[in-house]
Amino acid sequence: MKVQAARANLHGMAADWNTLKLILDLERGGSLAAAARATGASAATLSRQLARAEAQVGRRLFDRVPEGLRITDDGAMMARHADRMEAEALALDRRLAGRVDGLQGPLTLTLPPLLASVALAEDIRGFARRHPGIALRLLGDNTPLDLHRREADVALRVSRTPPESLWGRKLVEQNAGFFASPGFLQNHADGLRGEAPLPVLRFTAWARTWPAGLTEVFPSAEVAMTCDDMPVAIALAQAGVGVLRASCSVGAEAAGLVPVPGTPRVPYAPIWLLTHPDLRRSAPVAALMAQLTAFFEARKPMFLGAR
Repeated sequence: MKVQAARANLHGMAADWNTLKLILDLERGGSLAAAARATGASAATLSRQLARAEAQVGRRLFDRVPEGLRITDDGAMMARHADRMEAEALALDRRLAGRVDGLQGPLTLTLPPLLASVALAEDIRGFARRHPGIALRLLGDNTPLDLHRREADVALRVSRTPPESLWGRKLVEQNAGFFASPGFLQNHADGLRGEAPLPVLRFTAWARTWPAGLTEVFPSAEVAMTCDDMPVAIALAQAGVGVLRASCSVGAEAAGLVPVPGTPRVPYAPIWLLTHPDLRRSAPVAALMAQLTAFFEARKPMFLGAR
């Protein structure tokens, strides 16, 4: 009887989407803290929800281990069902969104914050004014959002290898260059000639001290400061701390920075415009992608660093 009751409870739980979604979120996060960050709920709330779910099922769904949560066989079985249910729901949502013919409804664009220039903001404002029926939302995030899960509808991404499962096009190739404040150039003329140490800003993402070719441009380069964020590096360069290596568009937009004379342009990751294949024929998505394509094509010289 106890076994039959437990099976009945487990069968009943399969129809409870909220509980299945909880198990899926916890499995993906691997801990209460990680799942809380992903869902916006508190870890304490998720812990109470998990305790209720395990009480209803009559068996443990996760083992509590020092590194977080380890899903049990029963929990994994339920998570697999939840994953399939979520995939079907998301596919239906995308197909319904792709059938929208009119210029109306919600539309989300995700882009790296450094691409959000004043010129792009003005262009997007013009799009919103021309299409008042579209509720446009912008998400500035360096972490690529999942277009398969409808975290966004259209994405601008700086990448050499965009996901093959998405549909879109390469907007522009990019070059990178070297930038500094005018005062820095004046104070370090001997360093630029290789006759004294030249302070250069380093990024933690660089596997080695310098990327390939940098020491050929600046033989006397030394680390001025290390940081992991481009806006911080821009501020340091503006303050005269060191030379900044950045995409030409970033250098052109940064007030108070100028190209270091005599330095080359080097290849940089291109900019892509992407959407999910199910959404490519949606009227709002197509309109926004056409607008963004025209904007970037008109500014190709800036992204290549034409002077």
